[in-house]
Amino acid sequence: MLAVKVKGRNQKYNWEVVGIYRAPNEDMRTIERLVARTGFTRNSTKHSIIGGDLNLIYADWNGHVGGNRVTQALINSLVWKNRYSHIIDSPTRGDGLLDVCLVRPESSVTSTNIV
Repeated sequence: MLAVKVKGRNQKYNWEVVGIYRAPNEDMRTIERLVARTGFTRNSTKHSIIGGDLNLIYADWNGHVGGNRVTQALINSLVWKNRYSHIIDSPTRGDGLLDVCLVRPESSVTSTNIV
């Protein structure tokens, strides 16, 4: 996981940009650290973008699945409790999926395109 703090044109806001990768055979500690690092209670005014590949092909990023499995519970915690919005919901490269493209707050994004 890599986090970078970015200052935009509006000096009122700092952006935190987090890039993350989790290997397919890796345990859930990477996701647990991401949830802890991006927790909403740490800074409720922080603008954030999280992008990466967590290799969670069965994850529901829209929260339609209950948190009965550990992985889905972590995802629900990241997205709903930390107030992130998932803004990409289609494959970004062949059979692979950039499965994480989250922003907070959603109102700070005007549009997204896969290029």
